[in-house]
Amino acid sequence: MHTTTKLLASFVAGALACTAFASTALAQSGTDQVVLGKTITKDEAAASLVPAKFNGTLRLVVSAPYAPWMFFDDKNELTGIEIDVVKTVAAKMGVKVTFDNIKFEGTIPSLQAGKADMIAAGMGDNKKREQILNFINYTTLGLVVLTREGDKSINGLMDLCGKSVSRINGDVFGPWVEEKLQPKCQAAGKEKIDVRTYPDPNAALLAVKSGSVDSEITGLVSATTILNSKENGGQFRIIKPENSPRGWKLANGGFAVLKSESELTKALEIALKATKAEGTLKAIAEHYGYPDVIIDDIVVNQPEPAGNAGGID
Repeated sequence: MHTTTKLLASFVAGALACTAFASTALAQSGTDQVVLGKTITKDEAAASLVPAKFNGTLRLVVSAPYAPWMFFDDKNELTGIEIDVVKTVAAKMGVKVTFDNIKFEGTIPSLQAGKADMIAAGMGDNKKREQILNFINYTTLGLVVLTREGDKSINGLMDLCGKSVSRINGDVFGPWVEEKLQPKCQAAGKEKIDVRTYPDPNAALLAVKSGSVDSEITGLVSATTILNSKENGGQFRIIKPENSPRGWKLANGGFAVLKSESELTKALEIALKATKAEGTLKAIAEHYGYPDVIIDDIVVNQPEPAGNAGGID
């Protein structure tokens, strides 16, 4: 079982590997995959829906390193929750996959330009993205505030007013701050939050670590990985709501394809449901130390989980 220490070591070191990672096929021959020691074979119901135009291969765009979803291991090989799920789902659909590792903000344009068929980049579902994409959701994510351990001035969202916050270019967190939190700061007569955008997770984290910014808005899973890592031990703390242990703004996430790809959407949905039913989704999440990220039911284009307790009111 991978430890959070190894995850973040790869998360940080992977910045160098990221530039050298080229598009590559997962399987050299055939479409079966071995995931966590188990051979995954084709599911006929899912495979029958994959459009012939893909010629048995799906081109994926990813955005590594983004532990624990995708990162480079000690052998400089791409791994993580999303990668193992991709392997499993591809085997269920009877297809090979190739990966192209790019910046997160380029993932949707890559699909629109016809350079890729599917996004597997730890992406959250939202209505704006659904104007372009279909989401096949299998995770539930929440956002939290990550700040330095010694900074006791931030203990809730309203404490961010007048403070600086880092976020990643293209994520959903920055717009959420502008739409939901800035008006609350203004209504309370407080200064605006100084939102600073960085190109990747490493840069956003280093800004907090160095003291350049006060905090970071990020996902709970990534924040937990950082908190538990050996190299960051005792340097950070996580702030989250008492009524929602998984964070604020709970949102479903998963794979994304273009809106026009209805057959591929259905094939992915069936493959993920089969993967969940046999326990492989949970096993993958547990293997990386995050058993609670798997959604209760696989859904398509449903941004928020039922009973969302992650509001800010």
